[in-house]
Amino acid sequence: MDNQGNDKGINRRQFISAAPVAAAVLAAAPAAMAQANTDKTLTAGDVQKYLRSLDGGWVNWEKTVDNFKSGGPEALVKGIAVAWMSYTWALKKALELGCNMFVTHEPTYFNHWDNDKDIFRFETARRKKEFIEQSGITILRCHDVWDQYRDIGIPMSWARQLELGEPLEGKGYFYVYDGKGQKAGDLARKIAARVAAFGQPGVQLIGPEDKPVHRVVIGTGAITPMLQFIEELKADMAICTDDGFTYWRDGAFAIDSSFPVALVNHPVSEENGMKLLAENLRKVFPQVPVHHIPERCMYKIFTA
Repeated sequence: MDNQGNDKGINRRQFISAAPVAAAVLAAAPAAMAQANTDKTLTAGDVQKYLRSLDGGWVNWEKTVDNFKSGGPEALVKGIAVAWMSYTWALKKALELGCNMFVTHEPTYFNHWDNDKDIFRFETARRKKEFIEQSGITILRCHDVWDQYRDIGIPMSWARQLELGEPLEGKGYFYVYDGKGQKAGDLARKIAARVAAFGQPGVQLIGPEDKPVHRVVIGTGAITPMLQFIEELKADMAICTDDGFTYWRDGAFAIDSSFPVALVNHPVSEENGMKLLAENLRKVFPQVPVHHIPERCMYKIFTA
């Protein structure tokens, strides 16, 4: 997630009243789409059309990154691979699995808009582009629509991974959860336990570990503006990602204000959402295999 979010919370009554409707629509859509698609030759355009249909009004389709990075809507789909990032190794894995379509959440050419032509001064980028063109794989990005999709989209799937329960309030990119008076250090340990399966060796905690937490706020991917969490959502603890947090600014403020913030790796916060996207596409398009390619924490920790 690379955009800048400015959504404010909704009250608890609005949230609760909207939830059953959203859940009913979510449950009905895959079944209906699956029935319609069972005997139909699948094109990349069909997949794109379905993903666009999930938009609840938050995507500006005139200015979005949710488009084809290679290939196009006319390509016939034999199999779909879904992953957080279209790494070269992940694209090769998709082809090994018999998938000629790759749905990625993040960029292909190391720039949010995939429009940095200067990146091709590096051999790594040139090789990747040549491989993609020669392989014939179709790459479609699913980012803007999935970053605010309720229930199984990125933000709420992240909260479920952390076992935070139901939100007190929130919408869009930001949600507030009940910390139940737990100490910040205890919450950080629980977060560490939840992300261990995704390859993250630990969680960073900045600020006091003994502070009781009642309102813990999470963001979406790289949209974790800690100061906004404090000011607008009355957070007394934040869960941020390393791509959405600045140590010299946010870290210093957290220390001076005795505000606890837990930091996790960006892909770890979005991996569960990509797994659920693959499961959703598998139901909607049963005529082709759909594979989720797991992508774990980006780094390893080495100690002396």
